[in-house]
Amino acid sequence: MGKKHGLHEVWITLILFGLSACGTDDKVSENAPLSEIDEGEQVTKSGPNTGTKAKEEKDSNFGEDVDPKASIEGEGKQTKRPDYNASKTREFSIVAYNVENLFDLDGIAKYADYAPVHYGNSQLQRKLEGITETLHRIGDGSGPDVVLLQEIELDRTPEEHLSATELLKQALDAKGLGPYHLAKGRIKNLSLSESSVTLCLTLSKFPIEKIRTHRVTRARAILETHLSIDGRPLVVFNNHWKSGASSAEMEKVRLQNAEVLRGRIDELLNKEPSLDIVVGGDLNSNYNQKTLFKGVMPKTAVNDVLLSHGNESLMQSNTRKLYNLWHELPSKDRGSEVWTGRWGTLMHLLLSNGLYDNSGVQYVADSFKVIVLPEINAAPGTGVPRRWTNDFGGVGVSDHLPVFAKFTTKTERPSVSINHSNTPSTQPLINYTKAIANAEVFGAKTASPENLWKVYRFSGKLVGKNPLTMETAGKRIRVWSFDSKLKRRLFAIKQDASMSGLGYLSRYKGNWQLILEYDDWLDN
Repeated sequence: MGKKHGLHEVWITLILFGLSACGTDDKVSENAPLSEIDEGEQVTKSGPNTGTKAKEEKDSNFGEDVDPKASIEGEGKQTKRPDYNASKTREFSIVAYNVENLFDLDGIAKYADYAPVHYGNSQLQRKLEGITETLHRIGDGSGPDVVLLQEIELDRTPEEHLSATELLKQALDAKGLGPYHLAKGRIKNLSLSESSVTLCLTLSKFPIEKIRTHRVTRARAILETHLSIDGRPLVVFNNHWKSGASSAEMEKVRLQNAEVLRGRIDELLNKEPSLDIVVGGDLNSNYNQKTLFKGVMPKTAVNDVLLSHGNESLMQSNTRKLYNLWHELPSKDRGSEVWTGRWGTLMHLLLSNGLYDNSGVQYVADSFKVIVLPEINAAPGTGVPRRWTNDFGGVGVSDHLPVFAKFTTKTERPSVSINHSNTPSTQPLINYTKAIANAEVFGAKTASPENLWKVYRFSGKLVGKNPLTMETAGKRIRVWSFDSKLKRRLFAIKQDASMSGLGYLSRYKGNWQLILEYDDWLDN
């Protein structure tokens, strides 16, 4: 094996602000079989003194009845799951987090935004610091116990450069997080040209007993990981389904993604009806997909196939439906990302009814929440995600907020406490009340990285329509709106006519712009 070149130590500067969505990886064969499985990959446990990389190519042989630890160490035998002591209990956390494209520095980037001219050492270090600082703020400082990550770049130069996974391991260690066992959702028998650009990565402080990856159509492989929580089995599924939440055409693809997952869950429950299962990740579907797109999507992946629902009391019965933890929150507080002025709920944690019995692992009632860290992963005043941009050496973290829940090994049936089973047909608007109250006047020096996502009051004159451009405080800046009605009003303003209103500062293709979110943000 050739010598690795690249970043061997990761020293990182904290970055707090950001913008710019990146491409979505959907490159997988459209003719993938309904339920093709593949043995997953595990790399060595992160933490101090872990040393070298475990072999990931032909030696990674993890699937049913294969013990990852024995295979890595070359012992050639399985280890028996330890018997657990019912009197020993602990609480632990699970987080699902789409980190918005963590790429390595090998120069082989399938997305143009991550070519060397746009993405280098500064961007990598700041990206890693944003991710690890977010995880550091969760729990006791050592990070969540189990983390389901999405959008980690697939290693395309395994013999020459450190991969995104390895770079993340180094950053986790440097931050004092974990130590973690890592499982990668790579289909090993699929060529690099056929493989998705990014994959799912599961971090676990608990031992990993089995790993399987499930190939799906036009999306990242589903990563199935069997954990031992002090001897108690827990199965977690890490997902990143086909993009395009509002597209009826893409929903057809997600139906296949969901069918593969649902089929595997049913297979496991047929063998062990009370098995504890957590499904998480970016499903590119809202929890209320069926009501949100009623009449457009007669059948939805998350509600009709996966059987996501919001009636928590049902979980104490013999059901195969999965409780969606978004229903732990009032509908106005549900949101992990934003689009056209409204919150979306693409990040998910769903539970099997085994997490509501009186054995093994249990859900801690009302523990679900969205991780909002103002000035780190979220904008102050609104809580919207600080999306990543490669500009200025790298700014921001991710266009998604992590979702979090607690679990326990206490052998008591969890109570059904506060449950909001309502499923509205709309998504909540972003609450800009505080941001508008604190809005300053846009000035000549306002357009700077530390002010991204802040709301400003502006006044100036329209000096261009292609693109829409305003002159204010002696500077030119683009203006835009995703609201169709407001967009028509903007284009109706005459050349050199005055204009005023509210806008939040953002970046688009290397240019500053003010986004007018709602119709009443324009005074004209």
